[in-house]
Order: sequence, then C-alpha cells, then structure tokens
Amino acid sequence: MRVGPGEKLSRRVRCASVGSTTAAVAVAAHGAGGGGLPAGSTLMLLVGFSAVLVAVMAAVPALRRGGPALVPILAVGQLGAHTTLAFGGAHHADMASGPIGGMSPQMLAAHALAIGVCAALIAAAERIGPRTEAALRAVVAALVVAIPVLERPRSWRPVAEVHPLVSALCRVSVSRRGPPLFV
Repeated sequence: MRVGPGEKLSRRVRCASVGSTTAAVAVAAHGAGGGGLPAGSTLMLLVGFSAVLVAVMAAVPALRRGGPALVPILAVGQLGAHTTLAFGGAHHADMASGPIGGMSPQMLAAHALAIGVCAALIAAAERIGPRTEAALRAVVAALVVAIPVLERPRSWRPVAEVHPLVSALCRVSVSRRGPPLFV
C-alpha cells in the first residue's frame, strides 16, 4: 500500500504528539491531582519515557495508524508518566498510600482527564497537519515562481591570484637542488 506525503506527515505528527502531550499533560495532571512538581532529574526521566513511547509508536504499525489504538497507548503513557513522576519523588508523603498504585481518586481523575485532553489535541493536530502542509506547499510554490532566475549564470573570475601562506613557505623552504643533470 502506497502512502502519500499527507499520511506520512500525519503519522509523524501522531508519534510526536503522543510523546510530547503525554509528558506535558501528565505533569499538569499530576500537579492537579495533588502531586508535586518534578525536579530536574525527574523531568529527564520523563523525557526519556516520552522518547521510548514515541519509539514504540513509530515501531508498531498498528499504533502509527491511530484510530482505536490511540486511547490505550495514551493510557499506558499516562500510567508510565505517573510512575516516572512518582519514582522521581514528585509525590507528597501522604499520597504514597493511595488506593491504586499511589494514586488518590483526584490523581486518577486528573490522569483520566489527561488521556481525553491528549486524544483531543492529537486528533486536532491530525486534522490540521495535512491542511497545513498543503498550505505551505502552495506558499512555497508561489514563492518559487515569483523568484527571478538568471538566464545565463555569471562566471567567476578571481581578482588576483592568491596563494596561501603555507604554500608560499613550502615553496621557499624546499630545496630545488638535485643531482647534476648528466650523471
């Protein structure tokens, strides 16, 4: 099955959107659910997790097509992001004894809402992506037509013969003396 440029762009947008929105919205959901803000090392862990999520999306063909597989991958992303944030110490002490893996009901609701927000953002990006690409192609085509082209390329001629300093020093330092001509 041949894939056009619009579908390729849509797949790339989907993979990048899943990774970036999962990380960003997970931090917001974690904070809204009562968790703490992540520190520098926790953010690096979260970026690493997002990169793994994007790699999985790009490697599995069923996930690249979107559709029904989008919500489960977003759910796995939110669960993994929550675990990463909890592992990095972005939990308060009273949240460690939450009912579902350290998640309080507020935290669970915030992450569930994050899944819906991510799905809506990705769906909007998928709709806008091919249209944006078509608009950019039209603008670039119009600019290319508007740029004048020289009919005859200009020839380049050096103004003066320039020798690098190194070659000048090498010419002077190399002895030109050799054996006699008739030996």
